[in-house]
Order: sequence, then C-alpha cells, then structure tokens
Amino acid sequence: MFIKKLLATVASITLMTGALLGVSAPAFADDEVPAHDPTVTEPITDTPVEAPEAPAPAASPEPPSLPASPAEPVGDALPESPAPEPSAAAVDIPPAAEPVVAAAPSMQPEQQSRPQKNVKVWVCKFVSSDNSPAGYQLKSGKQPIHVSINALGDDVNDTGSFNDRQPSFVVASNDASLCSHTEVIVDEEVTCPTYQYGGIVNVTTSTKFFYGSTQVDFTQTQSTRPLTAEELRACDPPPVEVYVCQFVASDSHPSGWVLQEGPQPVLVEESDLGPNVNDSGDFDPEAPSFIVASDDSSLCASMVVERSTEVICPSVSADGYATITTVRSFFYGTIKVNESRVEETRELTADERYSCPEVGGAMVATAAVSFEEATCDAPQRLILGPVVNATWGEIIDPEGPADYSVTATATEGAEFPAAGPAILAAGASTMMTFSGVLDPQLDPSSPECDLVTLGLVMPAVTFSQASCDAAGSYTLGVAAGYDPALVTFTVNGTAGIVAGTYPVAASGSVVVTAQVVEPNGLEFDWSDPPAFAFEVPSSDDCVSPEVVTAQLPTLAYTGSSGSAGAWWLLPLSMIVLGGAAIVVRRRMDAELT
Repeated sequence: MFIKKLLATVASITLMTGALLGVSAPAFADDEVPAHDPTVTEPITDTPVEAPEAPAPAASPEPPSLPASPAEPVGDALPESPAPEPSAAAVDIPPAAEPVVAAAPSMQPEQQSRPQKNVKVWVCKFVSSDNSPAGYQLKSGKQPIHVSINALGDDVNDTGSFNDRQPSFVVASNDASLCSHTEVIVDEEVTCPTYQYGGIVNVTTSTKFFYGSTQVDFTQTQSTRPLTAEELRACDPPPVEVYVCQFVASDSHPSGWVLQEGPQPVLVEESDLGPNVNDSGDFDPEAPSFIVASDDSSLCASMVVERSTEVICPSVSADGYATITTVRSFFYGTIKVNESRVEETRELTADERYSCPEVGGAMVATAAVSFEEATCDAPQRLILGPVVNATWGEIIDPEGPADYSVTATATEGAEFPAAGPAILAAGASTMMTFSGVLDPQLDPSSPECDLVTLGLVMPAVTFSQASCDAAGSYTLGVAAGYDPALVTFTVNGTAGIVAGTYPVAASGSVVVTAQVVEPNGLEFDWSDPPAFAFEVPSSDDCVSPEVVTAQLPTLAYTGSSGSAGAWWLLPLSMIVLGGAAIVVRRRMDAELT
C-alpha cells in the first residue's frame, strides 16, 4: 500500500511541476519577433480543450487531475505503452499547445535574415496652398527635412522627384536654397531731360520663382525713379577738351610758321576745332596747328641731332684727320620743317691711328651697313655704319620706296678689300655699293603682331556637408583643363587661399570668392557660389534609438535560438516520469486483483 501511495504522489507531483514549467517557459531574446515585422500575423488563439474527467477509484486517493489550458506546452511527449485497462488515475495530456511550442523557433531565422536599412536623404517637402500661384508651398518649419530613403518608395527619378501627392523632391545636401529660390532682374531705361520734360528712369523688375530648378511663377512690375547726378551728367556730358599746338605765320622761319607765344600746347574744346580734324590731328587748313596726346611741349616742336664721324688715315703726303658732321633736324610734330649741317675736323685718336695702315703701305678702306628689322609699326630701316678711309654717298631709292642703294668711296691711296657675295662692288676697288630691298612693315594680322592672349580660368568650388561619419569640407580648384596656379580664393574675408580641400570642424557659413592672377581673366559664365551653411551634427543626433533598442534584449540571455527548445525538455521529462509512475501503479493493482 505504501508503494502505491508513493507512486501516486510521485505522479501527481511530476505532472503538476511539468505543467507549471511548460506554462511559465521564459521568452528568450533570440526567439522574439519584432512587432513591426511584416511577416508576423496576428497570434493564433487556440480554443481550450478540457481533459475528460476520470472517475476516482475508491481504493486510494489519486493525485488531482491537471487543468487543461491553451498555454500548456504539452505535446505527444508520453510514450505509447500498453495499459491493461483505463484507470481513474490516468490523465490524458491535451495536445492544444503544440503550435505554441513550434512557433517561436520557426520565426527566428526569418527575422534574422531581414536587411536593416538606415539610409537618410534630404527632401524638400511641399504642401498644397491656395495662395501660391503654383498651388503648393514649402511646408513650414526647417527645410529640407531628413527622412529615411525607405519612405520614398522605388520611383525616385534622376531629378530627385518621387511618388508624392505634392511636388516634393530629393536634394543633394542640407541647403534651403536648393528647395526654392528667387531670381530678380532689374532693367532700367534712362530718358534724358528735354526743354519740355524732366528726365526719368523707367524701371522694369522681373521676378522668377523656382522650386528646385523648375520655374513656378513669374511676375513683372513697372516703376520709375528720378535721375541720379551721374545719369544727369551722362545726359548732358561736359565738353571734350584736347591739347592743341597753335602756330602763327612767320617771315623769318624757313617753314613760314612758328609756335604761338605762351605755353604750348593749349587746352581747347574739341567742338571748336571744326569738322576737318584728320587722323594725324591736323584740323586747320590755313595754319599747321594740330592735336597732340598730352601736355608735352616736345610734341609741338622738337629737334633731332645726328652726328657722324669720318676717319682719314695718314698717308705719305698728309697727316690723318677725322671729320665730324652734325645734322640738326627741326620738326613740327612729325613733319621736318628745317635742317642744318655742320662739319668739323679734328686729329685722330690713338685708337683711330692704330686702325689705320702703316704709312707707305696700301691703305685699307672699310665700310659696312646694318639693318633695323621691320616691326608692326615701321618697315625695315638701313643704318650706315662707320667707314675707314672712305666716305658715304647719299642713300637713294632707284626703283621705289622699298629699294635702297648707297655707295662708299675710298679716299686717295686706299682700296676696299675683296667684296663679299652679298655686296655689289663697283669702280674697281675704290668704291663699294650696297643695294637691296627693305622688308615692309609687318602685317598687323600676322602672328608677330597679335596681342598677348590672356588666359581664362574657370574656377570650381564644391562643398561637402558634415555627417555622423565624416567631417564637412570644401574644395577649391579649377575645372578640367585649366591651370589652378592662375586663380586664388578668398574664404570668409581671408585672401590668397590656394586650390585644395579644407575641413570644416564647426557649424557656420562659408563664403568663397575667386580672384584671377593678373593679367588673366575669369570665364564669362563664372559667378561666385552663394554662402554655404555647414551644420555639424551633435553626438545625440548620431545615435540611432532603433539600433540600441534592438540590441538591449539580447543582454538578458546569451543562448542561441535553440534555448527555448532545450527549456521545454525539462517539463516534458517530468510529465513522462509522472505517466510512468501511473502505469506502474496500475500494473500493481492488476496483479492484486
């Protein structure tokens, strides 16, 4: 009897404990499925199944029957063992909780394989508006806004637009000017005063409003304003004054004219000169008065002095000497009006005597010419060089202005050496003639006369907004194909900044302007970028609450997704033990009967 009671007690205790452990099984962090997971549906609610009541035998008290509950994690855990007959102590284990036992581990692999996206973009958000001509306006508050890219859908096009009831669009950075901006063009037409009406300026103001790069509104207004002092002066400009060299008739001067007494040139109004001003500045057909560039008296009348030296080497019959010829030319402007020539003689210097041959031998005569090359302003020019034991003749142009011919004649007892191939010798060896054709003035369209071409530079300025992963920066440089050494930059008032990338550590605006290195210039379509506002995120902004919350539950348990399955083995084992005790007790009753 004692053994039978002990078996009944063991069966009751093990079955009750197994049922309680099954109901109170812990929820492991690895087995949880987030509530927002779209793959999880509403929890399945099983209808409670009541276990059939078994009549209690009168022979001995039996353990209480286990309550039937949908939460009991009881399955087909009991082994099938033949029973001779049903007993009042036998309890059928309801299989109602089987789906609950298998549900938790079945969800785990799908939840772990879901991709995690936390990419955010800047979006200019618009709302409907009856007051806006476009029908929309920017949503009040900070713009652009930072939103998850998952909220935009899969239809974001190249311009940044996406499927939205309003014309919202994605922009590149946190810059409010990318959402909307206004362009204002002011056109002014000046009407100068007349004897009947006062002057006025008609002002036309055109205003264009843009959402991003799309124009959504255009307005134009007309207004007027009075003329400024500078505009009044432009309407009635002061008379133009020029410098003029004035002449009067003179019977004593070879040209018949002399400069008028007093300071010259004088300042006169251009309107007083009459309509006969030509390209050279002459305007008076009765006197050689003319316009000059500045207040410089040498431009009115000037004298040019030219000196030349002729060396006569010593001979058997005479000592050597040098003849100095001085030519003074007098000009009115660029016109030669008088010339005087003076000749003087002097003894030979030591160097000149050294260059002469010994007395009694044949004297050597030398002569040479040189040229001043043609330029964009003048043709080639012949220059007579020094002569020894010879004299120069007059330069002539036998066939036209471009031709030249000049002859050097050896003095008595002197001879020229053999002439070179480019020199025409005449009169045996006592005369040498130089002749040829001078090069004309260079064509203004030739490469030699081209003006210096200035280099044009296209700067390039880009900004990179700060984020949680990288610091902000701005890059100064030039477009492809341009020389970065030809431009410098001014950043927030600091000039001389060269090309390069510069970090930005704190929030604030950065204003960049470009300056070209002289004498180069900027490309015509370049304009300095607008001020850029850098916003450095705080440490709080860079912590994702979702990431922290998702990680916290895993700190409670360190087991894998199989922890819940291992836990269920304990109650199932106790239930099996209780069932075995019941089977043994029934067999003992059968043997006694």
